[in-house]
Amino acid sequence: MGKGPLFVIIALLLSACASETISGGPRLVQDVALEPTTPAPTRFLSPTPSPTPVAIPISTSEVNVPLQVATVDVDFVLVTPTLPPSKTPTGTPTQTPTVTVTPSPTLTSTATATALLVPTSVVQQVTAIVAQPQAVTCNGQWFFAQPPVSTCPAGPPMASRASLLQFQQGYMVWIDVQDAIYVLYDSANSPRWQVFNDTFDEGMMEFDPGWGEGPPYTFQPRRGFGKVWRERPEVRQRLGWAVREWSEPYSAQVQTASDGSVFIQESRGGVFSLMANGSDWKRYDGFGGF
Repeated sequence: MGKGPLFVIIALLLSACASETISGGPRLVQDVALEPTTPAPTRFLSPTPSPTPVAIPISTSEVNVPLQVATVDVDFVLVTPTLPPSKTPTGTPTQTPTVTVTPSPTLTSTATATALLVPTSVVQQVTAIVAQPQAVTCNGQWFFAQPPVSTCPAGPPMASRASLLQFQQGYMVWIDVQDAIYVLYDSANSPRWQVFNDTFDEGMMEFDPGWGEGPPYTFQPRRGFGKVWRERPEVRQRLGWAVREWSEPYSAQVQTASDGSVFIQESRGGVFSLMANGSDWKRYDGFGGF
């Protein structure tokens, strides 16, 4: 056979292979060229048999799944394997804790009146403070409003000439009808007040220049006040010097109570309440009671 027919056969074979390659069939791996001196075997083209569906099993290590067979009217067989399903791990059973709901206790508000327990000693103490003096029924009348309720007047009030002098630390009050001088101390020392007889007589020296002068804006007391002041050092030390040069004369009422207290009208309408035994004294200005 010459080279011409050989080339024709090779071209036809290549054409057939090329068409199969495009269609997805087998591909030519190697072309063997014959030596010119070696007679080439005669190749006859045979018709391509119709494709027969073939089921090719695919085995895996986990599961065997039959292949899906696809048959088409072409000159090749397309086998599309179906991938085995993914191995789904079996989940570890999870214990779901059972939640037990404990109902909250229902609070019932019950208003219960509870008596407040107070120590007996405290109650007794408060009672002693709050308790008012027992009012007494008096036959006589006081010369001033809002009199004390725990005592009665020992007699009717007496009208008298009076004189008042203020000192640095207290007062002196002269009551003519009693011929007495009352000394009232501001200090809390006992006694809080005293009473002395008025021993001054007309013609006596009203004051003693030998005592000199006191602190600025102070004066030596005169007449009966000055005599008590100079003769009694304890009175002088507790009262100090007079803050006025002259005493203030006025008309007063004086009344003694059955318990020994003395009530003296003050020059401006108030009342001096002198408690019994010199224990204390108060000045009532007319706007409140004792």
